[in-house]
Amino acid sequence: MSKLLAGMLGIFAVLALSAAPAAAGKADDTLRIATTDWWSTLDPYQFPLDEAAVFYKTIYETLVSYDERNHKFVPRLAESWKRIDDRTYEFELRRDVTFHNGDKFDADDVVATIDYIVNPKVRLRFKDRYDWVEKVTKLGPYTVRITAKEPFATELQILAYRFFIFDAKLLDKLKNKADYGRVSPVGTGPYKVVSLDQTKMVLERFDAYYSKNGP
Repeated sequence: MSKLLAGMLGIFAVLALSAAPAAAGKADDTLRIATTDWWSTLDPYQFPLDEAAVFYKTIYETLVSYDERNHKFVPRLAESWKRIDDRTYEFELRRDVTFHNGDKFDADDVVATIDYIVNPKVRLRFKDRYDWVEKVTKLGPYTVRITAKEPFATELQILAYRFFIFDAKLLDKLKNKADYGRVSPVGTGPYKVVSLDQTKMVLERFDAYYSKNGP
């Protein structure tokens, strides 16, 4: 099972590896990557560091993605969507998705995640990326509506690039929900977190990933 390791090295090690920042371990099917800035949490909301984003975008997923080569929005966790009015999108969710811990993905996860990040009491570094949402409504086990406070043209783009979905069951158990990416960085993406500490993170291919043609 292929693994990806990212680690914080000392300054001398970084300099020594500067000509070759990534190393492949063919014997154990592992890629090792050294970074200059480290993170102790893998959370796109609490810690939106650019270097970390390279990794958390393979751990967590959004409802839709943007195909930059073909210039169009494509399905991800939502298999289809439609505009209900000038402030509302309705999403029909995939039914074949599981989180890395085996929990089944459904509308509750979308509602819980969005309710969390738009909550006025929750402080986020880039809160304005999310607080345009007025409400998220569950219409059925696999159907949700997201309504904006006012009409604007880029809500689907922001959903594609910024709204990563968490496991509602795990999120609900946390007294401090900002611990999600530190205590339980569980998503639905093609890679899962095996371990994460102050110096190293280990990712492993998620064999139950729903799409064999994923990123």
